[in-house]
Amino acid sequence: MAVFKYGDTAGLAIYILWWVNTGMDIITCMVIPFMYLKMQQSGTRHIQADMLMPFLAILTSAAGGGVICQLARISPRLQVPAIIISYLEIGAGLALVASFDTIILYQYFGRPFQTADMVYQDMIMCGPYGQASVALQALGEAVMAGSFAGYDRGQLLTAKAAGPFAFISHFTGLLVWGYGVFWWFFAILTICYTLHTQPGGWKQSRFTMSVWSVVFPWGTFTNAAVEFGRLMDSPAFDVFSTALLLLLVLMWVIIQILTLKGIVTGRVLGLDHGWRKRYDDRRPAIIKEA
Repeated sequence: MAVFKYGDTAGLAIYILWWVNTGMDIITCMVIPFMYLKMQQSGTRHIQADMLMPFLAILTSAAGGGVICQLARISPRLQVPAIIISYLEIGAGLALVASFDTIILYQYFGRPFQTADMVYQDMIMCGPYGQASVALQALGEAVMAGSFAGYDRGQLLTAKAAGPFAFISHFTGLLVWGYGVFWWFFAILTICYTLHTQPGGWKQSRFTMSVWSVVFPWGTFTNAAVEFGRLMDSPAFDVFSTALLLLLVLMWVIIQILTLKGIVTGRVLGLDHGWRKRYDDRRPAIIKEA
């Protein structure tokens, strides 16, 4: 919207901000896993789905790079470096997500399903694949729009390579989204199974802020389906993506209402008996030496 309203200057400013954001995302992706694996005691290591968030950050950066190269009025000399870096981010992000997904799936064989409060995080597993699919589609369209043709250097970054490059990008995005379908369906089954089999069944379900972890992954998964419907001119994808979008809006409205209700009652802040109830200070007393 800024590009359409303010023109070339806005496009260049957005491009610069994208590089700043990309640098922070890459540092996050490199440093956080290192700290988690090397600076934490081995006996306390247990990987949850939220461990994928640093990798999701660089996949989001890659998707942003593709969109900026499509819409921002910048020269091919500026577009091509962003496209190459975005593809590198996808390569790193997808490989790391697949690796950590394998570890998380292996952990499921050694322990029961998540608790009712934490089970919603399983939906995070499909988020990176939806975002990677969106990124691959956006980058493929940016290549087809003329970035390679305008750059036209070497053997890879040429006008002749643009068509195959874009096709491979779109096709890979479809494969990646297919893997995301598995995790999306797996998360739905896991959430339903856990809430149904907990003591007291569905009636004992309690709203927690972890429910919000369903919204963003569902959104990236839906966005990829919307883009495929547009690229393929497919009625099937159009219908499926519309259903996903309607469910997403419905979930967002319900969760927003429950969040506001939880703030008013104090329960989402840990005040199970409301704001007016006086809570004892349960911190351990400090014993002073005589």
